[in-house]
Amino acid sequence: MRLGGIYDHVGFGFHRYSTDAGWLVPHFEKMLYDQALLGLAYVEAYQATGKDIYARVAREVFSFVAREMTSSEGAFYTAIDADSEGEEGKFYLWSEDDLERALTKEDAELARRVFNTNANGNFSEGSTGKQIGKNILHMKKSLTALASELKMPEEVLRNRVDAIRETLREEREKRIRPQRDDKILTDWNGLMIVSLAKGARALDEPAYAAGSTRCRLCARSYVRSHREVASPLPRE
Repeated sequence: MRLGGIYDHVGFGFHRYSTDAGWLVPHFEKMLYDQALLGLAYVEAYQATGKDIYARVAREVFSFVAREMTSSEGAFYTAIDADSEGEEGKFYLWSEDDLERALTKEDAELARRVFNTNANGNFSEGSTGKQIGKNILHMKKSLTALASELKMPEEVLRNRVDAIRETLREEREKRIRPQRDDKILTDWNGLMIVSLAKGARALDEPAYAAGSTRCRLCARSYVRSHREVASPLPRE
């Protein structure tokens, strides 16, 4: 799942679900409950195996939630839509020309290798099935395997890919964003609170504990304020 197109390789976080058996083409909506439950799953996978890749994915998911799904008061928003400008996934797709405009020649070539793009694109227009020259970024191999193929130290490759991701994220911010559903749902917020709390302990990250606590305090304040303005129940 982390390698496939269901994962946002530029801004992080998981899309709602995959529409194909290869985990390439997602429904591009992003849901809070997916981030909470998958973040928790990756934290627990890290605890069970000690593999750093699972910790890295959990951190990426939590960073996405903090950046794009957290209210100014500390509660968590419900979802980010799949569509922008009337097209499913438009915000998340890349042509090779897009990559070349955003990146240096060397980084664009590396991005094509890492994220498996091609000139014709791998994303088909929904109603006609026609290729439109746009790509869903995805990985077929881990960075460990790619570093070996490229005869490059893994840390060097990872740093270059992280820099490419950040450049592409900044470029993507210039696009029209999908609408965010800013409802605050108690049950989904509860899932995110648990996920962050467990992540704080397992990953030794105080910021996650702070985010979890901030959301709990926000919920208490909200409930308290509504109790104060609520009218008393009629007596029999």
